[in-house]
Amino acid sequence: MEEAVVLMAKAPVPGRVKTRLCPPLAPAEAARLYACMLGDAAEEISSVGRIARYLFLDRPAAANVLRGAPFSPFERFPQRGKDLGERMCGAAATAFRRGARRVVIVGADCPSLSAGTVRRAFRELSTGASVVFGPSADGGYYLVGLSSPDERLFRGFRWSTAEVLRNAAARCRILSAPFSFLPPGRDVDTGDDLLALWEWTRTHARPACPRTREWITGFFGPGGGGFPGSPERTPGPPRGSRSRRGG
Repeated sequence: MEEAVVLMAKAPVPGRVKTRLCPPLAPAEAARLYACMLGDAAEEISSVGRIARYLFLDRPAAANVLRGAPFSPFERFPQRGKDLGERMCGAAATAFRRGARRVVIVGADCPSLSAGTVRRAFRELSTGASVVFGPSADGGYYLVGLSSPDERLFRGFRWSTAEVLRNAAARCRILSAPFSFLPPGRDVDTGDDLLALWEWTRTHARPACPRTREWITGFFGPGGGGFPGSPERTPGPPRGSRSRRGG
């Protein structure tokens, strides 16, 4: 296949995923939300035709985790690298070595990611762009597409900061690599992002993301109206930590 999608993922284990959502969520709630977003992302990617699909799992992950639908169309690999940049770079290199000419890398953090967005990324790459970014509201990106492997696009960044996308675009200019942007999206990393997700589900019918919609509706209730339950369920950083932007 000339086009490949890499889905970067973790096993949805409480305490290991979406920890910046705790509070307002309990670790088990955060893990369940992540599992819903991951399943929806895999299902959306599976609907894109004539592409290779690779699932890169952060280690350690049990051998049987994420084996059934909607993950069955994906070939699995372990993530390797000291930081997010090295892991994405390694995943992209694997896809290119296996015959891809255009590679799109996504995570499971942005429920608005659609099959149409993935197709548009491939179109951008096939019509002149060397790199394509899906800007995220936190200053990073929810998608990056490449027309060739280049580790310089992933090295030397401070990940999980509000400057990631700006610095990545600047790196492209230094490398004389033509780049383009897709419509913006929003990762779900904080309590404020949960509220934004609830509003988004009420105003957007697509993509379907049925697991995420069911979870968020169950959490906020049919009428919404803010964080349910105890007073501890308010947007904010985990206790004893600093608030920071990025994923």
